[in-house]
Amino acid sequence: MDAQQRSYLVFLRFFSALLLVAALYFAQEVLVPLALSALLAFMINPLVKLLCRCRLPRAMSVVIVTMLVFTLMGCVFWMVGKELHHLANSLPNYRHNIQERVSTVRNASEGGTIARLRTMVADISTSALDVSAGRQKQVSTPAVQPPAAPDNAASAPQPAPPPVEGGMASKILNASLSFLANGLGVAAVVIVFVIFMLLRQEDISHRIVGLAGFSRLTTTTRAMDEIGGRISRYLLMLATVNSLYGLMLAIGLAFIGLPYVLLWGVLAALFRFIPYIGPWIVAVLPIGLSLAVFDGWTQPLMVAGLIIGLELLTNMVLEPLLYGHSVGVSDFALLVAITFWTWLWGGLGLVLATPLTVCIVVICKYIPSLAWVDVLMGEKQPPQAHLMAFRRLVAGDEDAFQSTIHDSIEKNGIEATLDEVVLPALVLTRREAMLGKLDEEEQNEVITTIQATSQYLRECQAEALDEGRKTKAAALLEKQEIQGQVETSDTTARTPDESTASEPVPPPIPVFGRALHGQVDVLALEMLEILLPAQIELQISADDRLVGELVEKLNHSRPALMIISAMRPGSIMAAETLCRRLHHKIPGLKMLVCRWGLPGQQATAKSLKDAGATWVATSLAEARDVIVQATDR
Repeated sequence: MDAQQRSYLVFLRFFSALLLVAALYFAQEVLVPLALSALLAFMINPLVKLLCRCRLPRAMSVVIVTMLVFTLMGCVFWMVGKELHHLANSLPNYRHNIQERVSTVRNASEGGTIARLRTMVADISTSALDVSAGRQKQVSTPAVQPPAAPDNAASAPQPAPPPVEGGMASKILNASLSFLANGLGVAAVVIVFVIFMLLRQEDISHRIVGLAGFSRLTTTTRAMDEIGGRISRYLLMLATVNSLYGLMLAIGLAFIGLPYVLLWGVLAALFRFIPYIGPWIVAVLPIGLSLAVFDGWTQPLMVAGLIIGLELLTNMVLEPLLYGHSVGVSDFALLVAITFWTWLWGGLGLVLATPLTVCIVVICKYIPSLAWVDVLMGEKQPPQAHLMAFRRLVAGDEDAFQSTIHDSIEKNGIEATLDEVVLPALVLTRREAMLGKLDEEEQNEVITTIQATSQYLRECQAEALDEGRKTKAAALLEKQEIQGQVETSDTTARTPDESTASEPVPPPIPVFGRALHGQVDVLALEMLEILLPAQIELQISADDRLVGELVEKLNHSRPALMIISAMRPGSIMAAETLCRRLHHKIPGLKMLVCRWGLPGQQATAKSLKDAGATWVATSLAEARDVIVQATDR
């Protein structure tokens, strides 16, 4: 694909994204009820499944759950509306307390720093106005006074104001009725959609699978299961946590003496569906009312302390206990998504932002061309030590690279450090060099550092093995002393090394390793040699000799196993060719092809095994296990 085609493809994708956003914006009257219905269906579905497990038919379960849920929601909203009506009527009664609060704050600022700053700003403003007025007075000319109006002009009849069509009360009433009718219509549509989504869940799932095609059957099924399971559990647990939060807040405010506790509890539970900012938005309302209702400062401080304490309790205890902090989306991505959906759909978009974003991230995770969305917006990615190590190698920060190695050794051990950090860094070095992003000098510097690190890990592994052998021998001697099988004089005269020196040492098992691409494959085989048992002798060859010479050497040494190190990229054809020729020349030869790659990268095993390879490995641990199994006597 040339540059022009890539530019055309990028423009096409950008234009498609703009069309999608425009469709979401202009079709919100249809899409918002559908999204809200899906949200409620996900939330109610676990309750329906619970009744179905109690041997009730699904249709009856759906009817019972939906009637209970929507009846409860209707009663709650009716009581909230009644509380709001009483609050609006009682607000004028608190005008005196509000004025006292304002005057108290104003008196506290008199004579202090705020007053001095205010005086300084006023003086500067007055000086600036005086200078401006003086300049205008010097430049301006006498203005021509307009002729005086005749005396009879004042007595002339004034035109009558235009008639007002309807009063303000009628306009407010019409707007309220229109808003109420629209809300009731949307609520009725949502209820109908929720019932049919719950009743036809299996049918909708089959239709989506059929639309995706049978070639994507497994992927579509996994995506739908993850979406349904994650969102249903998240929404149900979130509703439970929010309800508990609202209940505890209402009880606490009732003990403090704040009126309209039902209103504040319901608003707190609803606003907690908005991540991060929702609880603090609604917290302003009861704190502000406490300032207007109570005369002193004790009760307002108690209200603020109650809200902060409940928020900490909910975030640190209830949320981790019930569903955890994460919904599979990173914090920053979720804030961006909240902003986008709020701009697109308003207040309902604010509530629907989290479940919609979770759906998008899960779907994109199962689509290879959109996997970048999961990487960009998904939950915190686990740190990849090999990428960090390679970046520090390229930057020339050897101290930071060694720090990464030491941290990995302490956390995961020497074997995992070789397999998950050092070897993948070597693979990345070869890949970047082949792509032309590393010149020869930079490549040599990186390989030299990796080689020194490999030698250091070899010494660490040897020290660990020596310590292990000494500990094992000392334990054996101690056991013999306890059992009385040896005399005290012999025990004190012999050291652990002497006691183990008399054991027969088995002859080494020869294993031949062929490095296809010079120094990088030689380094990979040396790392593999570190993990091999002591009785296995690995002979590494990097000579670009002919196949006939290699066959002659193999026939002479008779190794138990032939290892071919083929580091990605650009090694599959060479490895297949060598396997095919060796299999033809030496039919009984066991061959292990090591297709070194990055963690999680799959190997092309079928073509190599068809060419004659006995095993194919992608990691040092996997190759070590194959070698031990193949050389087991």
